[in-house]
Amino acid sequence: MSGDFEEMFGPVVGSGSQATVYAKGECAVKLYRDGYPKRNVFSEAYIMATLELTNFPGPRIHEVLLIDGRYGLRMDRVKGKMMSEEFRDPARCKVALEALVDLQYRLQKSDKRGWLPNLKERFHNDLMLNDRLSADRRKNLLGILDELPDGAALCHCDFHGGNVFFDGAGFMVIDLLQVCRGDPAADAACSYAAYSFIDRELAEYYLSLYCDKSGVSASSVRQWLKVYAGTLLGQVPEQLTPIIEQFIS
Repeated sequence: MSGDFEEMFGPVVGSGSQATVYAKGECAVKLYRDGYPKRNVFSEAYIMATLELTNFPGPRIHEVLLIDGRYGLRMDRVKGKMMSEEFRDPARCKVALEALVDLQYRLQKSDKRGWLPNLKERFHNDLMLNDRLSADRRKNLLGILDELPDGAALCHCDFHGGNVFFDGAGFMVIDLLQVCRGDPAADAACSYAAYSFIDRELAEYYLSLYCDKSGVSASSVRQWLKVYAGTLLGQVPEQLTPIIEQFIS
């Protein structure tokens, strides 16, 4: 069947736990796995269409597909190099991370974002639905979340070098399902977690850069990190569980 998809959409250019990406010409198709929630597909399509109106540097959405029971999104093909590739070279790593922080901060400051989901509501729902959390731990994390600020910044909630491409002229940001509005410190917490899964030193350098650039305190980011880690418990590969447990504690 994969050969049929390649004939329809072009060769595979990317693959993850939730979807496979095919590309041909100027278009790409992100084809989700069997059983992937329909509402998530349409939510991501809506968010992408909304962000198009704000000049957000992301791919344009063209249509939602249903092929052999699997949903997909046809969108602009992303070109250029993944920014995380720069992390392999210590001489270029810091420059790349500085560019990513500058871009993240600029996107957070956007005041033309249209309607987007509420970050605190999303985190609340994720905590309530996570059956890996004990009742006491869930109650504690919900209490922390309740005291954290709402905010109105544009938050990608998965912003890291693996989701940003650079083609020599500009950036392109992908994986937009989690985009919402909220406290920028929460967005930074999501990024910090993503970098920690790669290298803790990289994560600490990111946090230092982000806090210097934004004026957001590291303690604010770490408070959000506890809550965000609670939403991730049991939702990511088990080898990352010790890191997530450390964040919650």
